[in-house]
Amino acid sequence: MTASWPFVVGTAGHIDHGKTALVHALTGIDTDRLAVEKARGITTELGFAHLDLPGGARVAVVDVPGHERFIRSMVAGATGLDLVLLVVAADEGVMPQTREHLDVCQLLGVRRGLVVVTKRDLVDDDWLAMLDDELAAAFAGTFLADAPRLAVSARTGAGLPALIAAIEQALAGLPPRPGTGLLRVPIDRVFTLRGFGTVVTGTITSGAVAVGDEVEVYPRRLATRVRGLHVHGAAVERATAGQRVAINLHGVATDDVARGDVVGHAGALAPSHLLDVRLRHVAAATAPLPPRSKVLVHHGTAQVLATLVIAGPPVPPGGEAVAQLRVDRATPLAALPGDRFLLRGFTPLANHGTTLGGGEIVRVHAPKLRRAAARADEHAAVIARFAAARAADRVALELRACAAAVPARHVLAQRIGVAGAELDAILAALLERGELLGSGDDLLHVETVATLERTIAARLAAASDGAVAREELRQRLPAALSVRGFDLVIGELIRRGAITADADVIRKAAAPRPRLTGADATLHTQFRGWGLEAPRPKEIAEGLRQTEAQLKPALDRLVAAKLIVKIKPDYYADAEAVAALKARLLAYLEANREIAPQAWKDVCGTTRKYSIPLAEHFDAEKVTLRIGDLRRKR
Repeated sequence: MTASWPFVVGTAGHIDHGKTALVHALTGIDTDRLAVEKARGITTELGFAHLDLPGGARVAVVDVPGHERFIRSMVAGATGLDLVLLVVAADEGVMPQTREHLDVCQLLGVRRGLVVVTKRDLVDDDWLAMLDDELAAAFAGTFLADAPRLAVSARTGAGLPALIAAIEQALAGLPPRPGTGLLRVPIDRVFTLRGFGTVVTGTITSGAVAVGDEVEVYPRRLATRVRGLHVHGAAVERATAGQRVAINLHGVATDDVARGDVVGHAGALAPSHLLDVRLRHVAAATAPLPPRSKVLVHHGTAQVLATLVIAGPPVPPGGEAVAQLRVDRATPLAALPGDRFLLRGFTPLANHGTTLGGGEIVRVHAPKLRRAAARADEHAAVIARFAAARAADRVALELRACAAAVPARHVLAQRIGVAGAELDAILAALLERGELLGSGDDLLHVETVATLERTIAARLAAASDGAVAREELRQRLPAALSVRGFDLVIGELIRRGAITADADVIRKAAAPRPRLTGADATLHTQFRGWGLEAPRPKEIAEGLRQTEAQLKPALDRLVAAKLIVKIKPDYYADAEAVAALKARLLAYLEANREIAPQAWKDVCGTTRKYSIPLAEHFDAEKVTLRIGDLRRKR
């Protein structure tokens, strides 16, 4: 039995350069299904086949149309490719759609490909040598710069064995896509089979699906069930990420679904119309991207109308920026962070009808980007932090951004794209390192708790007797804070001794002066000697022949006495050294307005081990505002 490899190979290239003929020669399958395609001799729709490799594996093949009028179909086919065969006819060379298809593949994140020179039988060796020089120049600086270039003839079969071997070698070096995460199958074809009903096809971009699964068609929120699955024409019980799959949907009419829809597990996805993105404007563009414009967004197999709002000045050709896509509310995208997208012109600009750019989705269900300079700078800084974060840090950033409006765990999964045991492990780690408080769905970021603590303290301070009824105090806090979230905050403040609770009354706790022992004074002297480069608490405890738990009360007393500063849960520094560093930082910002990482390291006079958490400490203290890699005074 032939084994199915979870990889997809696709074609790209100019019209009439022999893509469909190449696929037929490789697979024996004619991917032109429509009568109009056969009559006109050009591909107008996506075609699908499978290729059996010498090693026994079978991979999916997607054939895309080359004509510029069918670019939507081309983009739908190029989404999710593991390997692209960029086809160039030997007798014509590099043409406009060759370049645009290359741009599309790059913007959609395709990183591995082969250059296939077709119609080898129409030219001599001298011509082929000149074409090879042209290809080397045309693909310089792209992901195909060092890709093998293979000349073949679909008519005579010359070069095909070498091409098949090159395809197998290229795919063998790729790791299989993980079958974890939220299921998403962007639909690229819908049809009916007699006796079965509606069938949709697509490439599984993440997760896995099995016969009997309860699924939904997004963004329509159409509930259905998987009646059957086929991979390469064979019935299977389960299919996973990277495989092209045909899904037989129960009780769904063909008119109910369309290309661009996404199949996912029931309730697992939450389509969004506000998406923060990182984008690159194509270098071949004739004009900058304006701060606000109407665009066509290609994501997965969908094409939707959106407004592009850039968090900054116009983006020059070849430039990069952070921005927001405001998608038409009628057609939200079932997108997740890390997805790739493509932008094409919508209004009659100088580059109307061509690819404008593309990039990566950073955040879904984002707050609306405001164009006011200060607000835009702050939003841009948030996008940059999300873009640079790993999955665990994105979860923390999302919870911090949600503030008191804590999302349920399944909503968090919808926004981050991490679910199940993986999300549980991330939340457990964040709780353990003290970045989150709570349990279950009742989780608050420590910065949210700190903000609520300041509000509570101000309210108690304004009361004549320093006491406020519990329910009155709760109503003075953000309405988004749940009752359980309020109880969590109050419990944490009581635990820390910041407040006391007497029946239904919350009181401001008297601030006792910390009583320092002789051992505390000795420890403080050590911190003064360490300055900004104190050892971690675990190392300090080992030096004192204590456990971290035994050392912590002494550290807490020194912090309460304002003799040391808690920079991170595992990093404390001498208070005078931190104050001196703050003064140096402010002086530098007064003179230079902003500070870069190397300059900050010089101002600190420490290694990255200490300079990075110190920088984040001053961000948290609202001394500085991080914008990309730079920081400015708030």
